[in-house]
This record gives sequence, structure tokens and C-alpha cells, in this order.
Amino acid sequence: MIRPIVAVVVMSAAVGVWVGAALAQERPASVKAPAVRRTTLVVENLDKSIDFYQRLGLTKWYDKATTRGGPEGVIGADDLPLTEDPRDGRIVIMKGNDERVGMIGLLGYDHPPLASARSNLMGIGSGDMIIMIEVGDLQGAYTRLQQIGTRFHRTPYKYKVLNPDGSSNTGTRMFAYDPDGHLIEVAQPESK
Repeated sequence: MIRPIVAVVVMSAAVGVWVGAALAQERPASVKAPAVRRTTLVVENLDKSIDFYQRLGLTKWYDKATTRGGPEGVIGADDLPLTEDPRDGRIVIMKGNDERVGMIGLLGYDHPPLASARSNLMGIGSGDMIIMIEVGDLQGAYTRLQQIGTRFHRTPYKYKVLNPDGSSNTGTRMFAYDPDGHLIEVAQPESK
């Protein structure tokens, strides 16, 4: 089974990534370069979110439920600026093809559930993110997402991206919203 590659694109951090890549060439060998290991999404319905990301080919790597007062406690209002102070939480980490990077955490709460902090779930703006997932069978992923009523911004289409060295990458991609309104770019590059 081909596992997808997950890449996170946060528009405000894009310049920092490019600058960081340039600086990494000048970094002493003893200094380890930073790596984005996981992006965690706070979700309303964990089961729907797990289903969505599994249909893109990610697999469940970690699944832990916690309760306030339990031995490991819930990551709650003491730790994060949540809209409520829940007593039950659960984190599920989905992974692609790499054991250490590019994972997506899905964090959900009950008792009480969290209110949405996003005012516009029909579009994106400052502060939002786009998660890119590379798959080996885009048409299959598209079909599986259609089966659960996924809302698409763009259905599969051909793309061409020019690289800094003048070469180009081509393939097929689509943009879909996950159950909580996060925009997901799903791409299948053409083999070279």
C-alpha cells in the first residue's frame, strides 16, 4: 500500500521555511535542522475526521483518550486557550509514509464540546492553513471522499508548478474541506 506524504503549508510561515532552508546550508554540522513533525487540528467529531483522513490513505498511529484528574490528564484550558474547559479529551495521530514527520494530530473534546473559534467555514483567510497531502491514487481518494459527502473547492485537475531551478512538476490535484472546514490540497505528482 502506498502511504501518502503529508506536508503542511502555513502561508505566514512560508518565507521562514525558504529562509530556513537557505540558512541550513550555512548551519554547523553539529546543529540539527528543525523539522515539522506534526500539525494538530482541533476537531468537532473525531470519528468523522478519522474517516476523512483514512480515505486519503493515512493510518492511525496513536490514539489516546484522557480525563481530567486521570494519571495523564486531559490537555485542557490550563494548557491551551480553549473556548471551554473540557474534562474529557482524545488525540488521534494519523501518519503517512514517514515515522517521524508529516503527521496530523486530531484533537477532540467532550463534556463540554468546544465552540468553533472560526467565523467563516466557507472560505479561508489570514490565520487559516492549507494542509497538503500527496497520494498515489488521486482519483481513488476523490471517489472515497465523495462517498462521505465531502465538500470540494476544486475537483481533480491537472497542474504545473515551476521550481526555483527552472524545472517543473506536473500532476493532478484537488482541494477538499475536511469535516471541520480545513482546506486540504490533495496532489498526485506525475512520475518522472
